[in-house]
Amino acid sequence: MTLLNYKPIALCCLCLIALPLDAQTRPRPVTLVAVGDILLADSVGRMIRKKGADFPFARMKSTLQNADITFGNLECCVSKRGAPIEKRFTFRADPGLVGVLKRSGFTIVSLANNHTWDYGRNALEDTVQSVRESGIKTVGAGRNRTEAHRLVIIEKNGMKIGFLAYLGLIPALISESETEPTLSMASEKAITAEVSRARKQVDFLLVSLHAGQEMAQRSTPRQRGFAHAAIDAGADMVIGHHPHVMQLPETYHGKQIFYSLGNFVFSSEGRGSGSFLKATLYPGGKLIARQTKLDLSGGQPHFSSSLSSLLSSKPIRGRHRKERAAKRNRKPVGRTPQE
Repeated sequence: MTLLNYKPIALCCLCLIALPLDAQTRPRPVTLVAVGDILLADSVGRMIRKKGADFPFARMKSTLQNADITFGNLECCVSKRGAPIEKRFTFRADPGLVGVLKRSGFTIVSLANNHTWDYGRNALEDTVQSVRESGIKTVGAGRNRTEAHRLVIIEKNGMKIGFLAYLGLIPALISESETEPTLSMASEKAITAEVSRARKQVDFLLVSLHAGQEMAQRSTPRQRGFAHAAIDAGADMVIGHHPHVMQLPETYHGKQIFYSLGNFVFSSEGRGSGSFLKATLYPGGKLIARQTKLDLSGGQPHFSSSLSSLLSSKPIRGRHRKERAAKRNRKPVGRTPQE
């Protein structure tokens, strides 16, 4: 065998050695995907009993699994304890169903919504425990107020991504407690203080907000007040849900607010509307997010084939100054429906 036979190998070796060291160690961006309301009870529960727990998530499973972080809003309690509180709709799912969220790729879920408390404090405590035991992080609920308001940090690719979550429907049907299971209730004072404190601990800070008017396609003044307070205090992005339909997003002071992603898995008939949010978080602080409309038909969310499926976020002009100026003289706000 001649030396000529070894030249290609030698050249390959030289090429590998010549690779810059920074190309091998350069930090990678973090991909985050987020979806809206997830229900494992009621019509979805009946569908699961017929078709299996993985059926509702099947068409989005690979997309959810491929992200570094996958976030959603679990809008039911998961327990066998408790009695329904006095309200129109109450949702309780079998604890055995929680595993489908982990199999589908979810990393973290918000529990700060108006249905995780549907069967009282004991059921809420069971929900927090069941989700955590499945290997999924929770935010916005805990064994007491301190735990419910606690910053949750996920470390990926050398970066710390922080999450805070709030329920912005007032008054609360179950009050916050320092000694019993509770949810993280929103107030501009609490949001400002907690976001400011959390900002110093993470590279990116995301705030989940469960607020607004059901089936309304535009945000309410209260939603905007909470979201703007979060951005003003240092949040990088606000992810919203509750209305069960998509709402127009907004760019506020250069940061994106997605007031409502709508539904994800919430009805076997695909009621309401929903969307999928994909964000790329780059070392150094750059964040790029895109919201895409989903087709919810058949109880299986999937990407829409519509040419107008992308939603852009723009400033909601003409409101900010008026709403800020009106805060000093704002009258007490009446009850917000919490079905």
